[in-house]
Amino acid sequence: MAADPQSSESHDPVVPLRAGELRGKPLRRTLFLVTSGWFFGSIWMNLTSGTPLTTYARALGASEFQFGLLSALPFLASLLSLPGALIIEATGKRKTIFLWWLYFQRFMWVPLALVPLWIVHRGGVASAGLAMTAFLVLFFLMHTGQAMGGSGWTGWMADLIPGNIRGTYFSHRKQWSLMSAIPAAWGAGWLLDRYAGAGTGMMMTLGWCSVLFVLASFFGALDIFHFHWVPDVPTPPKRGRELISSWGEPLRNPSFLWFAGFVGTLIFALSFMGQFVTLFILLQLGAGQSAGRSAGMNQITQMMLLVVPSLAQLLTYHIWGRAADRMGKRPVMVLAGLGLVPVAIGWCFVTRENIWIGYVMAAAGAVFWSGIEIVNTNVVMEFAGSASERGAKGGTAYVGVHTVITNLAGFFGGISAGLVAQLLKDFHWQAPLIHDFSFFQVLFLLSALLRLLAVVIFLPHVVEPTAQPTVDTFRFMTSNIYNNLFTLAMQPLKLVGLTNEAETLVPPPSDDQPNEPPA
Repeated sequence: MAADPQSSESHDPVVPLRAGELRGKPLRRTLFLVTSGWFFGSIWMNLTSGTPLTTYARALGASEFQFGLLSALPFLASLLSLPGALIIEATGKRKTIFLWWLYFQRFMWVPLALVPLWIVHRGGVASAGLAMTAFLVLFFLMHTGQAMGGSGWTGWMADLIPGNIRGTYFSHRKQWSLMSAIPAAWGAGWLLDRYAGAGTGMMMTLGWCSVLFVLASFFGALDIFHFHWVPDVPTPPKRGRELISSWGEPLRNPSFLWFAGFVGTLIFALSFMGQFVTLFILLQLGAGQSAGRSAGMNQITQMMLLVVPSLAQLLTYHIWGRAADRMGKRPVMVLAGLGLVPVAIGWCFVTRENIWIGYVMAAAGAVFWSGIEIVNTNVVMEFAGSASERGAKGGTAYVGVHTVITNLAGFFGGISAGLVAQLLKDFHWQAPLIHDFSFFQVLFLLSALLRLLAVVIFLPHVVEPTAQPTVDTFRFMTSNIYNNLFTLAMQPLKLVGLTNEAETLVPPPSDDQPNEPPA
């Protein structure tokens, strides 16, 4: 009898497949590869963001507007995802294009680290402006790699990962990556404080930041290397009228456009924070302190903006994933979007005396953004797969259009934030509770308003017939949080042999909590 083409054991993991064909052991191996790759990718991300990037730019004398550019340039580069998606649709070679361009992105951190350093070494402090310009140009080129190659990744994963486990899978993937992200973020701050802290010269600061960037490039390449063993799912190349028609499909889908508008407005609002939160914390920690006392500010900033948020996500990511899979994506967007509003307001009250508020805001922001991140990934996958669950025919075009909308918003948000910061750089007002109300607080309040508008204006028009009510989703999530905390509290009893007694105390799931989807 002929072998069943759907058999889970009949496929070599590197042989091209059809959409939805991967099952059993090959599927588990693929999920492991995609997860383990990002274990290294998260090291790359944490060594090239936060304090190292801001410290490098400060050492080169970046202006307030140039800090806004650092927030805006990734979004500007991402507009190239449109031609990238067009090439993928025309060739059907998602995996090949992904590998070439993502390797380019990760290895670009080597010239990013060394070229500005070489310019300052040759020309001295007077050449810092030229070095900063070179850094911005190379920073933009680096992000073009993600734009050109990353469009196909979403549809590729949609064809490999079953839809009923995506929310749970990607939440678990993120949790595993945090195991490497946390020590990487903390270690970067420790290294900068020890060898490039207050009192060190420009060349010393640039040199150690460059060490981190080159090291990050290696780990980033390891992430992409894992995808050589991920099965390919080629898509039929589109030509002529079919190719043009596929690009019109996303623009004729109102539910998709409202969803993209919601995410785009949120990203516009978040880009008002961007590099300015890191700069704000560094200035708060350094203001009025001696060189010895401020020597640990890089490590504290990394701890606040990367380590603590990572720990918060580690504890809550799976709850968002389960809620998205079981209760629907729209109510998750409502809860997460509304939760982000008071977070932006809270940053206004962070001062050197109550720096603990920054830890709370950073953790809360990371938790609520986790919900948006999971939903965004899953919704775009539903539209972008070869066999779209939403009946869409645009394929990678949905990824391209979504990326253009959201990244235009991010680019203009970063530019707007830079302009506001530059115009109000000398503005100060002694306000109650805040002490020094400056352009930072103006940016934070504008961000809060835009986050609220994103929920109120766009989400009422996002259609998801199977979604549960938002109130029921809130109950489901709080019940999960309670059960998790209860289980954690019972661990000491289990360790001393009272396992059965502890388990009987855990409340059973309510009727509105369906069973765990098959993994």
